[in-house]
Amino acid sequence: MKIQSLIKNTALVVICLLLVIPTLIYGFPFLMGAGSSYTVMSGSMSPALYPGDLVIVKETESTDINIGDILTVRSGELAFTHRVVEKREGTLFRLKGDANEDPDPTLVEASQIIGKVIITFPFSHLYTPYGFASVVLAPAALIIGKQMYTIHQFTKRRNKRDTLRFRRKNRRFTMLGTSTLLLALIFMVGTTRIMAPHLFSGSSSYFSDTETGRSFFSTGYWIIPAVVDIKPDTLNLKSQGQYVTVNATIETEYDENDIITESVVLDGVIHAEWGEVDGTRLMVKFDRTEVIAYLIEEGYGDGDEVTLTVSGKFTDGVKFSGEDTITVIN
Repeated sequence: MKIQSLIKNTALVVICLLLVIPTLIYGFPFLMGAGSSYTVMSGSMSPALYPGDLVIVKETESTDINIGDILTVRSGELAFTHRVVEKREGTLFRLKGDANEDPDPTLVEASQIIGKVIITFPFSHLYTPYGFASVVLAPAALIIGKQMYTIHQFTKRRNKRDTLRFRRKNRRFTMLGTSTLLLALIFMVGTTRIMAPHLFSGSSSYFSDTETGRSFFSTGYWIIPAVVDIKPDTLNLKSQGQYVTVNATIETEYDENDIITESVVLDGVIHAEWGEVDGTRLMVKFDRTEVIAYLIEEGYGDGDEVTLTVSGKFTDGVKFSGEDTITVIN
């Protein structure tokens, strides 16, 4: 019995360590020489990262970032973790989720990078029925069953004399034995690892890493008009500027958070590299080199007036669109 008890307690200790040590590192990432840690909430990086995996992120200089590195990047109040597939001028990066068909539509600036993923703890198994049963249901059932048996053993004595005799005979008798405490610890940590990311997914600790797909069934759709102002009004095809800036005012009942800045395109061809929303005002920037290349390809030259369309989507799939005219010079 002692050998069996030793084997049982040793196994429980090992399970506890496998759960507790990564959890401690999550709360105190400096133990691994890192600055932050995050829980993956979805599957855009599978098979490298799965929902539930814990990633430890270390601050890294942009010059030390190479193609193939996995970065955690800040995007507004949220963040995401994707792999570097292109590096431009040392300060601009194109990222892509391993499970996504296409790269992310916007480039990431060095100032947006939180750091590089240096360690991954594979906790995705906790999000399976087997994992949930092994670290939550099973420990809970064993704790309840063991406590019920212990209480039964203690209370089945009928009188005070029998109770005292039972206590003298079982001096090590306790309501909370070593195995019970270990089971309780497994249950507590396992529940925390499973539930916390979902309870606090809107906080600064947990973020989503996936593309979101939506399907809609409808008999038709409409386009909400936008008042568009493209800067510069006169575009020199030989200019070396970095961006073409678009300011759009969208008078609608939609909330500003409903606008998907990543969906904004110029003439349905060029994706916005950066965007932000302030009330009903949308500002986006397009890579000037791409815009000039597009205009030249379309045959526009010195003195031509070009009407360009800027369009995008809201989170429910409804579109907005507007036009503005610029002059092209050489």
